[in-house]
Amino acid sequence: MPSETNITKFTALLGLLVVAVSTASAAATPDARGVPAPSALRGVFFNPQLPEGHAWLLRYPACRARVQKIVRELSRETPVNMVVVYVNIAYSMKPPAELPGKDQAFVQWANTTYLDNVANFVDDCFDVGIAVELDLASNLWVPWSVQPKHQIGNSPHWPKPDETPWTEAAAWYSGCINYIEDRTKHPENIALWVMTGNHELGEAEPRLWPDESNPALLAGIEETVKHVWPVFRAAGKRPKAPPYMFGIFSNNPYWKERSPEERLAGFTNLKKWIVDDLGLPPDYWVFTAYPNCDPAPDGFYYLRAIMDILGRENASHIIATDLKGPGHEPEYAHTILSVSGQSGVDLLEWHWRKFAAYGIQNWWIWAYQDTDEKTPWAESGLRKIDGIWKTDLIQVIKKESK
Repeated sequence: MPSETNITKFTALLGLLVVAVSTASAAATPDARGVPAPSALRGVFFNPQLPEGHAWLLRYPACRARVQKIVRELSRETPVNMVVVYVNIAYSMKPPAELPGKDQAFVQWANTTYLDNVANFVDDCFDVGIAVELDLASNLWVPWSVQPKHQIGNSPHWPKPDETPWTEAAAWYSGCINYIEDRTKHPENIALWVMTGNHELGEAEPRLWPDESNPALLAGIEETVKHVWPVFRAAGKRPKAPPYMFGIFSNNPYWKERSPEERLAGFTNLKKWIVDDLGLPPDYWVFTAYPNCDPAPDGFYYLRAIMDILGRENASHIIATDLKGPGHEPEYAHTILSVSGQSGVDLLEWHWRKFAAYGIQNWWIWAYQDTDEKTPWAESGLRKIDGIWKTDLIQVIKKESK
């Protein structure tokens, strides 16, 4: 009788074969780099609740066996075929707060032990048929002088940007991509790399819209994008995505006076910078999806406008991210959107109906597991803290994935 281990490996390989076949046969138009879009990436932001905490990848040898068990369970119990994790610049430097020297080799300033952990995680996910999206989070987005009191570089754990942060950012992004792709046994299991991070918050999206009180902020971010994106895009062999975009649905006094077009300025700006100005389209566009925004209560069809900005013909190269189902309800108290009377299942189904209408095939959900953090989305997982699966959510994902 075959062992459970062999059965698991066979199932994983069969799953990857199916994905490969469907990718090869997908009726998707390659982008400028000739990379065809695979069909149906069904992902989840991977936030296992472990004693090692948020920085579990930094301490991966201590929790590797438990994480292997978790991704095996995720593969067995759900149709999820991709997990999303951050690769954090603060963990990848030695020492963390120092910028790489101009003439230093990557291995001289990089914490390669941490990056080896990331490579091992990619391989562990390959073993169970789950691909990995790696979000490279840097805080080197604007010169220090632009907003010195509001930079996470004030922390001793994050590097302090100089006046040309794009130079070090390009070295960091490209160095991490090349190193991890070289170290993993299965670089093909990296679904995509995302260029992300925030000068003030660290692991968050960069600010892609204007700040009337500090115009130098957007100018610095544009400068960084235009310097770094060509280097990021050219590094390694796996698909690339530029920074995350999202519509701003805040209902505070400032945003109440803004037009829908201003709320979507991040989309317009990024598209202009990397496509119109640089002529370097991505393999994927990634943007945060919000329910009940098409139309929104203000009558505007935000998702339709997003598709028009990015191009309807690029629908198969879009990944809708951070799908907000259950547990996100408190977030909407401060937005123009409403989820009143809708369950988590209702909200996920709203997304998928709209995606089908616009031709969007790829998505990932926030998040894998509930947390005990004091956040509005603490109960937004597919799984409770105690490990119990939320069966209503799993069933609706299975239905959508058929």
